[in-house]
Amino acid sequence: MNDEPPVLDPRTSAELAHAEIAHLLALAGVPTLAIKGPTVALWLYPDDTRSWGDADVWLPPHRMDDAVAALGGHGFTEVHPGVDHHTSEDHAVVLQRPVATTGGGEVDLHHRFPGADADPERVFAVLWGRRERTALGHTPVWVPDRSTRALLVVLNSARTTGVAQAEEDLRRVVAPDDPGGLPGVDWEDVVDLAVRVGALPALRAGLDLDPGGARVVASIPRLGAATASREWSLRSSGASRTAVRLAELRRVPPRERARRLVRWVVPHPAVMRMRDPRTVRGRGALLAGYLRRLGQGARELPTALGELRRVRRR
Repeated sequence: MNDEPPVLDPRTSAELAHAEIAHLLALAGVPTLAIKGPTVALWLYPDDTRSWGDADVWLPPHRMDDAVAALGGHGFTEVHPGVDHHTSEDHAVVLQRPVATTGGGEVDLHHRFPGADADPERVFAVLWGRRERTALGHTPVWVPDRSTRALLVVLNSARTTGVAQAEEDLRRVVAPDDPGGLPGVDWEDVVDLAVRVGALPALRAGLDLDPGGARVVASIPRLGAATASREWSLRSSGASRTAVRLAELRRVPPRERARRLVRWVVPHPAVMRMRDPRTVRGRGALLAGYLRRLGQGARELPTALGELRRVRRR
């Protein structure tokens, strides 16, 4: 008799992780949407060819601390201690189990989604009102409805240009209905949703990346009249992070710009330790890390300004 536990493939392991996270956060009373991997694979890939790895869930921002505490009570720890929604501009907090389990791997707790630029609390409330129930690992899980899933696929593609999996997800979501059973999308409803959550510029940028997406744009006049923002034109063209950061400042209220700029130029020490492992050696190493960062930013600035000028001329 073999007493060794069965080895699970990554997809099964990730499905169990989603189920466990949904269960634990439901016990803690935290509203949770499972997003990305399973919601795309089980919808757009009837041929069962798309795998997924980490578990991605979306929470209301004001419940992030509750979620981290609840999962921490079950053995989950922060991959980058101190890098959370209080100290970082990142859209998710990453947790992991110190020891692999059946549903092991990393868990990304999203408090916003890049491209949906309305107030994050409002964005989650809108999507929560459209949620649907499904089952993962024989556990009830809340997931976004079809229009929301379509929107998230396009937004993800707009910010991850050149990634083969994101490109294939986009191709499938904008493909016309076919006899193979790929589910159709009500693009008018997707546009309505994008307007409500401040995602119309990013939606347009993502759709422009695929011929099928261009046909969607041409079929909906108000989408055709929309333009990708400078920020999302830069993102979807693979521009430098510095250029994207500069473009982001344009949509930040004036009173917030100085604070945001300081936070980008001199990030929290926990963020520095994540980005530059050399800074963990002490205060001197941390100071040296900040100086390296400033020097790198200064070197990248001319290229970034050139990228901004090219987008402006389009």
